[in-house]
Amino acid sequence: MLSQNNNKPVIYGVGDTEEIKKLILLAKEGDKEAFGKVYTELYTPLYRYVISRSKNVELAEDICQQTFLKFYEALGGYQPNKSPLAYLFTIAKHLLINEGTKQGSVEVDESIFETTSDDSVDIIETTHIHLLAETINEYLPSLTHDEQEVIRLYFYSELGYKEISEVLDKEEASVRKIKERALKKLRALTKHLHG
Repeated sequence: MLSQNNNKPVIYGVGDTEEIKKLILLAKEGDKEAFGKVYTELYTPLYRYVISRSKNVELAEDICQQTFLKFYEALGGYQPNKSPLAYLFTIAKHLLINEGTKQGSVEVDESIFETTSDDSVDIIETTHIHLLAETINEYLPSLTHDEQEVIRLYFYSELGYKEISEVLDKEEASVRKIKERALKKLRALTKHLHG
């Protein structure tokens, strides 16, 4: 995927999602350290999504802070059958709408692609990821709103189909079709880059 966190995906699988749910339940009981761990684990994918929707780093950081604050305030009502990422992204999406953030081409904050590995970072691969992200951002305005959202949530924030369907309030099958349609459009729009 486009984004990486310390050279590994943000969420590895169901086990990691379950671990985060356990931390949230501990936080719900008043464990502030557990909430701090939730914040640390989920901030990066949330930030990637928000920055891809806004053109302003300060606004993105502010939205992320507000999202976690609202999440913390709503811990009492959190139900563990819901995906923590989908829950957060839904809050962020509403905050973005309330802020009146406009859709469109986005400047990518290059720091979101940085990794913290020692000298093992392959410069060519890192450059390729940056160029790919910039290219995709250039063509996102050509997609429908739903297609843009799916691409951002899937590639930048590494959400699965289930979480995306919860955030967008759509069936998983519909999300898959939207992603396929968006990728087909992006391939057509970027065909000249490959040949």
